[in-house]
Amino acid sequence: MPVRPVLAVVLAVGLGCLGCTAEVPPDVPPTPAAELSPVPGAAPGAGLRILLTDDDGWDAGGITAVRRALRDSGHDVTLVAPEENRSGYGASSDGATELDEKEPGVLAVDGTPVDAVRAGLARMQSTGGPPDLVVSGTNLGQNSGTGITRSGTVGAAVTAARAGVPAIASSTHRATSEEDCAATADYVARVVAALGPPLFAPGLVLNVNYPSGDRASEVRLRDPLVVDLDGEEMDVPTEGPESDTDLLDQGIATLIELDADGRLGTPASVADRVRAVPA
Repeated sequence: MPVRPVLAVVLAVGLGCLGCTAEVPPDVPPTPAAELSPVPGAAPGAGLRILLTDDDGWDAGGITAVRRALRDSGHDVTLVAPEENRSGYGASSDGATELDEKEPGVLAVDGTPVDAVRAGLARMQSTGGPPDLVVSGTNLGQNSGTGITRSGTVGAAVTAARAGVPAIASSTHRATSEEDCAATADYVARVVAALGPPLFAPGLVLNVNYPSGDRASEVRLRDPLVVDLDGEEMDVPTEGPESDTDLLDQGIATLIELDADGRLGTPASVADRVRAVPA
């Protein structure tokens, strides 16, 4: 699959304090992948520093379920998400950077999912270095097929990947509540445990779509896609897959690798590492 050139998305500098406004400088190069690895010798998937975000808002049921699952798995989770529901904003930005602390480790920004990721990366950079991983979601509703180009959930993950941090985008088909997303959250935690350390290429996004409610009967791996990001516009420069609605309605989850950084070339596949993860 040909890889098209893309423009770099920046990693913001650290915030000095909660409630302060930090400017996001342009053209800051991504952190080298070697600096993003967890502590050598750590148990697989254990103790990662994770930035968690979404597009449904900081207190939505999906992100709440994933935060609980990741913390229960022993990870250090910092949640930074939009103040309100900003679904459908794709990779757009309002330029918002000011963080509002809702509770320890839970912060909101009055902006888009991309703004939340940039502010979260800046926050974590200033308090111990960049995260090992960004998790976006789980979204209330699927993000599959070429429709991912409008998804704030995917836009946030692509922004993180382009800034040099591995990312997972997660969505739950037909979900409306935290309870609907519990099985998705548990699966995401199992995937994280299977992937690291070391984690996968920082230019790669794993896009998970999971059925609502009960545990999926299986996970179907889809063919990889390249995602082109030109400013605030995401594009899939191929016809891409059809929507996974029919599979999700049958209780089958799907997972697809998104190459979000053409500068890296096609990233090494992690399919074999997640193939054996129980649904």
